[in-house]
Amino acid sequence: MSDGLVNVKRALVSVSDKAGLEELAAKLHALKVEIISSGGTGKFLQTLGIPYTPVEKVTGNPEAFGGRMKTLSFQISSALLYRRDHADDIAQAKELKIEAIDLVVCNLYPFEATAKKSKEWAEIIENIDVGGPTMIRASAKNYASVGTVTDPSQYGMVIRDLNETGGKLRPETRQKLALAAFRHTAEYDALIASRMESEWGEEQRTLSIPVKSGTPLRYGENPHQKSWVHADPFNAGLAGTEPIQGKELSYNNLLDADAAWRSCGDISALGVAGYPAAVSIIKHLSPCGLALAKTPLEALEAAWAGDPISSFGGILAFNQPVGEDIATWLANKFVEVIVAPSYTDEAKKVFAAKPNLRLLALSTYSGAEKSMMVRSISGGWVVQQEDEGADADFKPMTTRPFSAARGELARFGVMACKHLKSNAIGIFIANDKGFSMVGAGMGNPNRLVSMKQAVEKAYENGYKDLSEAVLVSDAFFPFPDNIGIAAAAGIKYIVQPGGSVKDKDVIAACNDSDIAMTFTGRRHFRH
Repeated sequence: MSDGLVNVKRALVSVSDKAGLEELAAKLHALKVEIISSGGTGKFLQTLGIPYTPVEKVTGNPEAFGGRMKTLSFQISSALLYRRDHADDIAQAKELKIEAIDLVVCNLYPFEATAKKSKEWAEIIENIDVGGPTMIRASAKNYASVGTVTDPSQYGMVIRDLNETGGKLRPETRQKLALAAFRHTAEYDALIASRMESEWGEEQRTLSIPVKSGTPLRYGENPHQKSWVHADPFNAGLAGTEPIQGKELSYNNLLDADAAWRSCGDISALGVAGYPAAVSIIKHLSPCGLALAKTPLEALEAAWAGDPISSFGGILAFNQPVGEDIATWLANKFVEVIVAPSYTDEAKKVFAAKPNLRLLALSTYSGAEKSMMVRSISGGWVVQQEDEGADADFKPMTTRPFSAARGELARFGVMACKHLKSNAIGIFIANDKGFSMVGAGMGNPNRLVSMKQAVEKAYENGYKDLSEAVLVSDAFFPFPDNIGIAAAAGIKYIVQPGGSVKDKDVIAACNDSDIAMTFTGRRHFRH
């Protein structure tokens, strides 16, 4: 091995996926490589007329326990692990009658496919491979002397090496294969852990993210950045949804579509009587339009009116099927992506005139998914639960009562406001058509700036009289100066979490301005 090449004399072949194995097995046979195999792989080799050594002849033990025990053995693991350049290892292998295995060709039981299609937990458990990962890890650890093949797509690279070197494997090939092998077993273990967490309802879930290669996207946050999307194999969510029509999705499209889907689902879950249709319009991860109404079209019109300028180029989400009336209304407007449970054939025909528009069919977000929110930081990740559910407790704090008639509007406003980037201020109205956001200020380091922006946006959208509106803050007011801006704008109803050391001063400012204010006791930062 002075040249780094490994001469392949013995190979252990045990695969669930037998695609492409004919060519590799034929090459090994032509090179007079002894092939060790078991079970279904051995029978497959027989059909090809390729001789093999049964694994039990190497281990000295029969296959047992319904196939659970086959390759797990001292003999097999030793043949893979002992170091070919260590005198003591070589001497001990000779003493123990261990003959080296130079190549492992192994892919694992189809756990993912079984876990997706089967409802029988016993069947899912039986598709957890044990011997395969042991062989793969042992051979990949000893990549200096052993090649480890875990996917049919690698067969061509191995055959090329064998052809060009007279039956040997190059060191760079073995390194690539070893890295792929450990990625493969890591993904496999993560799939098992993820499925078990789902089955057993772990309250505190670990970060079990399958490390399967992601699907490349058009580009990242900016065109010079590469990006990928990794879909959870057990959660048919946005990441795994293919567009019905439209060009390829980008990194930003997916983030905005997810924000639209979640915010639309949240306001839909309020279940406001008489207003079943919900629409969310997202721009740069923040809602610029949110509405509940009697019909999807009325909800769309109200959401769009909340910020017509920002809605241009936005991402839309609906909680009800999209029909021809929606498609026609959007015909002369530019939007990037639409997410809805389904689309009528008539709507699809109208949308077909916009070939770049992406249409995604996805069931309305319900919060039942209980997905963990993951963000990367230098050196690791921060993980949290999603900010789920609506606030239920509203505690009046001022002399002026908070009208019970505005209770539903307040709930809508809090649910909507929690999707705005902090510091967030939202202004919400109700009329005979439903509820909608008419002004918002968000993403500012100073809450005063957000307050001013929300009022200015409401004015810009034609809402000069805000005396019947409800203003919602995602966190407490640190000083009463925010109340002064609200009072000057004619605001009479405010909802906020409370919790500031200045709460008494803020309440006093509301009383002085005849403003009704209620506390929810729970903030909704969204950084």
